[in-house]
Amino acid sequence: MQHVHSFLCTLLFIAVSLSSGAQSLDFFINALVPPNYSECAAILYNGNILVDEYSPTGKCKLDEKSTKGVLSVATVKSSDKGCAAPARNIAFKVAIKNGRTNTIWMYSEKALWEAQLEDILKKCEPGDRIILMTVDQRYSLPHPEIELNWGC
Repeated sequence: MQHVHSFLCTLLFIAVSLSSGAQSLDFFINALVPPNYSECAAILYNGNILVDEYSPTGKCKLDEKSTKGVLSVATVKSSDKGCAAPARNIAFKVAIKNGRTNTIWMYSEKALWEAQLEDILKKCEPGDRIILMTVDQRYSLPHPEIELNWGC
C-alpha cells in the first residue's frame, strides 16, 4: 500500500509541475525529433548522384541521351575529401516547372521511392525542368531541379 501511495504522490507532483509550466513537454518532444534539414540528400539517376558538383554551385543536368532511367533521392555521406556518396533512399515527390509559364505543377501526388524518367518526360514540353522534393523536412536537398539540356 505504501508503494501505491508513493507512486500516486509522484504522479501528482509530475502533473502539477507540468501544468504549472515548471517543465515543458517541448523539451522531451524536441529531444526525440531531429532538427529540420539536419541530413543532406541528393538526386540519383540510375543509382548515381546526378549533381555535377556537391557544392552551392552544383547543377543537376541530363543530356539528350538520358531519356530513360530511374530517378531517386538518397541521403549522402561526405568524406574528408568532400566527395558525397549515396547512403539510403528516402521518399520524394516530383513536380514539373513549365518553361513557358514558369508554373510548377505536381506530377506525383503520392510520395515515391523511385520514378521512371521516361514517364515524367511524357508530361513535359520543351524548356521544362523536373523538380524533386523531399517529403520529410529533416532532409536538405540543395539541388532539387533537373535541367534538361534539350528541353522535355
